[in-house]
Amino acid sequence: MKMRWKSGLPELEKECLTYLKGQEVFARLLKGFWKKYESYGMFTGTVELRNLTEDEREELEGFFGKNFHGKKSVSVSAAKFRNAWENSRFSEISPEKVLEIYFDKKPEAKSEEKRLYEQMWKRILKQAGKEAEGTPAAGWIKNLEDVLEKGVSSDVSACVKEIYRYLKKRCGESKSSEHEIRKQVSMVVRMINALPYWKGNVEYQAVFAAKVTGNPHAFDRGEQDSALLTLILNWFARQNQNGQNNKEESCQPNHNIFPALHTQKLYLQAGILKDDVSNYTTVFGIRAWKENGKLHQGICGYLEEEEAVQVSLASIAKWGRVECREHELFLVENPSVFSVLCGKWKGKRSCMCMNGQPRLSSLLLLDLLAGSGVRIYYAGDFDPEGLLIAQKLKQYYRGDFIFWHMTRQDYEQAMSKETISERRMKMLEKITEPRLLPAVERMREEKKAGYQEKLIGLYTD
Repeated sequence: MKMRWKSGLPELEKECLTYLKGQEVFARLLKGFWKKYESYGMFTGTVELRNLTEDEREELEGFFGKNFHGKKSVSVSAAKFRNAWENSRFSEISPEKVLEIYFDKKPEAKSEEKRLYEQMWKRILKQAGKEAEGTPAAGWIKNLEDVLEKGVSSDVSACVKEIYRYLKKRCGESKSSEHEIRKQVSMVVRMINALPYWKGNVEYQAVFAAKVTGNPHAFDRGEQDSALLTLILNWFARQNQNGQNNKEESCQPNHNIFPALHTQKLYLQAGILKDDVSNYTTVFGIRAWKENGKLHQGICGYLEEEEAVQVSLASIAKWGRVECREHELFLVENPSVFSVLCGKWKGKRSCMCMNGQPRLSSLLLLDLLAGSGVRIYYAGDFDPEGLLIAQKLKQYYRGDFIFWHMTRQDYEQAMSKETISERRMKMLEKITEPRLLPAVERMREEKKAGYQEKLIGLYTD
């Protein structure tokens, strides 16, 4: 293929151009994203590739690492392209730069349309800012104006840009007019100002949705406004984080450890409960204070009666502080073991039951315990899933975390006759915690699961 080189082109960009020109499918794909850029002024949108040839399918499979066998058409979103590109050897080159390299000119939105479009947005934001003056949403409008007019760059501005891109794409997809854009901006303002956090409240997602939109299911997964709400909550979390410089970073939990719970926690930070009925944790021997500093009389009642209590996510979300006996808490996975310990340790120790995979309620309580300097002693089952939970909890907790009776010898005593499948055994490859590795190595030899119930005698000695 005949190549035309630009003088002074960096070596990596030359290699990139060679790669792109050598793949026929990129001619169609990048042409589609070029047109999207002309329309929206950014690398966004979805390109539809129809009547694919066999060579083009193979090229797509090589780039995305996905099977497109037999497909006549494929839809490629900007996000999917960006993710695949970032995993390539050309990840240092942005998708926007890819367009410039391929077409030998910088991509730009249609100048006059772009100018009028931006003017319209500025006009809408100026009016919205006047109407939202003195409300929390005024902060978002100010952030967006700074981004559009001054090019301000920060973690907060990145979240603002995401909302802006979403609204531009949404309005473009619906062929909206200025009236439609005003409607969407007004929706964002209502959503921000209605967040329960501002009044120190917590409410269910359906209640919040009905209050803001009139439809209790408006923010359900898969609904259009659900994506918008998540973007708004990302902005809120960043904004709120910047205003809480009094909290040491070392005391903050690592939210990447339990990514499935991140969205729930994101919502809860703003006072929205996504799930509460099945979201609880069981505790024994603790004392709790509300966010206003008042002692939680209900929890204290269970402490005085020496009884365990199931505490809901909604309740824990309103707590400000937790204390344990001797500044220690024994955390176990198994409910039966928890019950035995509670009966044995009345008036002596504090306990908590995880009962399988951690729920958000348990993680919130761990955050409070870390803030109070409580040392955790954790005991779980000896199987791949149980050891992974143990490792993740150790990584998550921002305080002293000790594995309790989880040694090689403990595994041998807890061992059952249940054989662990090869598929599950492969999960052990993810265990890197040094204090768990002796038990892991023995488990690889035996291929048997071990359970806490067989260690009750050790726990209670």
